Amino acid sequence: HVLKCPGTRLATPGEFSARAFLRGRLTLNEAEGVAATIAARSAEQLDAARLLMEGRTGETYRQLADACAAMLALVEAGIDFTDQEDVVPIAPKVLGERLRSVVQRVDSLIGASGGREHTDGQPRVAIVGNPNAGKSTLFNALLERRRAVASPIAGTTRDVLSERLDLSRVAPGAGEIELQDLPGLDPRVGSVIEVQSQRAARDAAAHADALIWCDPDGNFDERSLADLGGAGKAVLRVRTFGDRPAEGLGAHVEVCALDGWHLDTLRRALADVTGGSISEGVASLLPRHRRALAVARKSLESARRSIDPDAAALAAPEVVAGHLRHALGALGELVGHISPDDLIGRVFATFCVGK
Repeated sequence: HVLKCPGTRLATPGEFSARAFLRGRLTLNEAEGVAATIAARSAEQLDAARLLMEGRTGETYRQLADACAAMLALVEAGIDFTDQEDVVPIAPKVLGERLRSVVQRVDSLIGASGGREHTDGQPRVAIVGNPNAGKSTLFNALLERRRAVASPIAGTTRDVLSERLDLSRVAPGAGEIELQDLPGLDPRVGSVIEVQSQRAARDAAAHADALIWCDPDGNFDERSLADLGGAGKAVLRVRTFGDRPAEGLGAHVEVCALDGWHLDTLRRALADVTGGSISEGVASLLPRHRRALAVARKSLESARRSIDPDAAALAAPEVVAGHLRHALGALGELVGHISPDDLIGRVFATFCVGK
């Protein structure tokens, strides 16, 4: 009955939180905490969302940014006094230890994703299976555009194709993944190009965070899972060509890429397996946080590797400062802009240049 009153309507998704944010009643992190609470799929994720709503996660981000800003201030102070050997604002060994400590704190926030070779913060999902299993057709259907060449001729896909896939439309809070279309896995190859193609496919499957295992008949031989690089990672068994009859019953999802049957079901399943494969904390719920933390970690680790802890002074302070600035910029996306005045203040708070 209320909706029948003039001027009354249903609120749009997130409208109340958006109004609170625009009126200054919620910070952006606190507003994201509301979304994270809705998207939470475990008790640990719910606890992480609560910390975000209470502002405690934001305070953790601020502490990380403060630590990076303090180190950057000292490194840049040293650049100003490179002609004075007796002025060393911070010893390389001490700086290296501080960097290691900050990296460990970032790792605790982004969980397993901190150890990935790819550091864009996006889960990587590879579509694997035999030749002509419908992998490229499924790849295009999930992206909702033609990106890969789909053909009934075996071996058409020779390269590993990667595209971003946004899952938030069907799974709020899920964010983006990196979806890969791999060449069909076939040991019966002869040419040099085919051998290289197989090697690239197996390498991509081994380094993926999760796999979509395609088979038109729904018959999945578990003995071949290790050969697919699926040991120890999430694997979604998908029967492609769902419009055709099949006897196999081993699929998690049956899809038809031609008419879109069950594609949203597969997208939601992808959101579930990739969300759990990263972390059970806030980084698994909010891709923006995950990306920023991953970028910051990579820059901090680069700064640490640029330091010789046994040296009396930094050999390349400009390089270290550049990495620290990049890390600080990434953290600034989570805590707000770090101004030059902040850096100047930290210089005079920790190192008296007048003496």
